[in-house]
Amino acid sequence: RPGGAVSLAVGFAQIFSALPGMKTLMSYWYHFAIMFEALFILTTIDTGTRVARFLVQEFAGKIYPPFGKTDWLPGAFFSTLLVVFSWGYFIWTGNISTIWPMFGIANQLLAGVALAVTTTMLVNAGKVKYVWASAVPLVFISITTLYAGWRSIFDNFYPLMSVPGKTSLGAVNIFFTAVVMICSVLVLFESGKRMFVVLVKGRVTVKGRSLKKGDADFRYPDYGEA
Repeated sequence: RPGGAVSLAVGFAQIFSALPGMKTLMSYWYHFAIMFEALFILTTIDTGTRVARFLVQEFAGKIYPPFGKTDWLPGAFFSTLLVVFSWGYFIWTGNISTIWPMFGIANQLLAGVALAVTTTMLVNAGKVKYVWASAVPLVFISITTLYAGWRSIFDNFYPLMSVPGKTSLGAVNIFFTAVVMICSVLVLFESGKRMFVVLVKGRVTVKGRSLKKGDADFRYPDYGEA
C-alpha cells in the first residue's frame, strides 16, 4: 500500500495529465507533486518553528539582551521548547483541522505582505508600468483572505468556544487569527501611504533620504534600494 504522500502525488499527476497536451507528462507531474510536498508541506512545521523561535528570541531580547543572541544555547533551547509546546498544544487539545484554517489564512496573508512590499518597491523605484504584475494578485489575495479570515473567526472558531473543553482553543484561534489579519491590514495601509507619497507628492526614499522630483540630486532608487 502506498503512503499518503505517494497517493497524493499520483492524484496530482493524473489530474494534470488529463489536461489537453499533457498526456505524455505523467512522470513529470508526479515528480513535481512529490517535490511540492517535500519542499512545502513536509517542511512547514520545521520552517515555521525555526522562524517562530527567532521571533521569540528577538522579542525576549528586548527584555533580557542575551536572549537576542541566536547562538546563546539557553535562549535557543527555551524559545524552541516554547514554540514546539505552543503548536503541540493545538494538536493535543484538538486535531489538525482546528488550526488548519488559521494556518491557511496566515500563509496567504504572508503572501499578501510580500506582494505589498514588492508593489511598494516597484513604485518607489519609478517602475510603475510593472506594478500590475504584483498589484493585481495583491488585491485579489488580500480581499479573499481577509474575508475568509473574518468568516473563519465567526463560522469556525467562535462556535468552538461553546463546545465543552474547547473554549480556550477557540479563544486562542480567534486571537491569533485576528492578530495576523490586523498586522496585514497595517502593512497594506503603510504600503498605500508610501505609494501615495511617491505617486501624488513626487517623493521617493533613497537610502533613508526623502528626495522630491525637481531636486538637483533627485533620482529613482534601484529596485530594492530603500
